[in-house]
Amino acid sequence: MTYQTANTAAKEYNISKFEIISNQGKKLDVSLGSVQLQYYESILDNTVRVTAVLVDSGGRTDGSNSSALEMEDLKLTGGEKVSLEMKDAYGNTLLLSDDNQLRIRSIRDSVDTQFTSYKLDLWSKECLDNELVETRVTKRYDGKISDSVKTILSAVLKTPKKIDADETVNVFSFLGRSEKPFYKCTWLAKRSVPVGSLGKSAGYLFFETSEGYKFKSIDSLFKQNYKRKLIYTRTPYLPEGYNGKILEYSFDSSIDVEQALVTGSLFKTELRATNFYDNKPRRNETSHTNQEDEDKMGGKEHPTIAKDLDLQNKSTRVVVRYDKKGVLPPGKNLEEQLQKSKQNDFDIDAIIRQSAMRYNQLFTQKLSLTIPGDYGLHAGDLVYCDFPEIVQKSFKSVSQRKGGLYMIVDLSHLITTNKTFTRLNLVRESIGRKPF
Repeated sequence: MTYQTANTAAKEYNISKFEIISNQGKKLDVSLGSVQLQYYESILDNTVRVTAVLVDSGGRTDGSNSSALEMEDLKLTGGEKVSLEMKDAYGNTLLLSDDNQLRIRSIRDSVDTQFTSYKLDLWSKECLDNELVETRVTKRYDGKISDSVKTILSAVLKTPKKIDADETVNVFSFLGRSEKPFYKCTWLAKRSVPVGSLGKSAGYLFFETSEGYKFKSIDSLFKQNYKRKLIYTRTPYLPEGYNGKILEYSFDSSIDVEQALVTGSLFKTELRATNFYDNKPRRNETSHTNQEDEDKMGGKEHPTIAKDLDLQNKSTRVVVRYDKKGVLPPGKNLEEQLQKSKQNDFDIDAIIRQSAMRYNQLFTQKLSLTIPGDYGLHAGDLVYCDFPEIVQKSFKSVSQRKGGLYMIVDLSHLITTNKTFTRLNLVRESIGRKPF
């Protein structure tokens, strides 16, 4: 994928299909009536979302006789199936049809003397299924958490979409308690540990992109290869070695010391635990420095706060928990369960605090930027960004502090009648530009 000029890239796109199927079975392709469409996905959201503005003035630019009456004939009330297909200037296609179909969440319309406009909010079909009583999680689950998540999505929610789940090293027994599938998968995410990270790091993210459902560890997301190498320049042309141009950007890299103290994200956290089996209490500490593995970080190092006060060696947060030892022991019969009741299948010492730290560290450095429409990017992908180092009001080399790897926390594709842009909100848990 190459850019010739940013201006050209932003103008070349195509909405090849935007079809609405009414609850009465009528179909209507409204792609020519779409004046603005915004597609959204995020690592903090269980569904992809689309907001579209449709305008019908009584005629189409293709010379057909389609009118506002056709939209009225659909008698939209909500929940209708929508198929959407788009292609950007670089050949990337965004398909939201068939198994990836969307449904209308809400409809807002306004009538003028010259035209009728409709604003549709769309989301995934699974958002409807997630609310049904028949899809509640009710059974008991044992084994690896990643396997339980796959079972909940495929067998309970019955989604036909692709499920991309990182394997977890820890096993966990739990009851469904008639809770919703999306809630249960998110609940399990903060109890999950990736392979090779037990005692060092924890924390998963459950989200959806146009490619399907993702149950991914934060560690694995930062270990993947970056999708695009982007740069900000004052010229419309792209320097060699980069495959994307940043049109505008803004940083929010300020660190809130109070929040870091409360969450313990950059300090030690104390655990006070008791188990139901022998009622023996214990205390121990863990430090955020245990998670400083360069292969699993976006930057070079975590920031140090108030070094002269030696806060790095002091706890700022207390976590109080009970062990699962003796609670829901695995086994097919009473004899097996009694034998395994002394075991602890969920090590809170190695999981609870690490996942909380990892989530809070993730938003240490934030960056928002706009690029020409690029449908090949998704939430959870890595991008490598370079910005000029400003020295005495002149652009010298790239910034060693601001540049480097970032994760896409959420993205939005904005398509108007003549342009398409992609807005990226990026984060990383550390500072400094790692060379690649």
